[in-house]
Amino acid sequence: MAQIITAIYLLLMLAAGWRLFGIGWPRGAKLAAAVALVCPIPLLLLIPALLHPERPFNDLLRNMGVALLVCGIICMAGGWSVARIRARRK
Repeated sequence: MAQIITAIYLLLMLAAGWRLFGIGWPRGAKLAAAVALVCPIPLLLLIPALLHPERPFNDLLRNMGVALLVCGIICMAGGWSVARIRARRK
């Protein structure tokens, strides 16, 4: 189940990056929206791990949160590159 949810999250970030960078907003607004889309799910894992370092499985939570954050950023960048390639073709 965890792999399915992670895959869905990453596919949604890819689609969001594609749609977000395809619209005509200023660059700062696009980047702010991208940060607002990518950060919430990884922060659900990172904040408890950073606030309570003595708890068991703290390192696992922290590593999963960082991995989701990095993969979300990569997927958002992938969507951005797809939007740029499609815009160049037209």
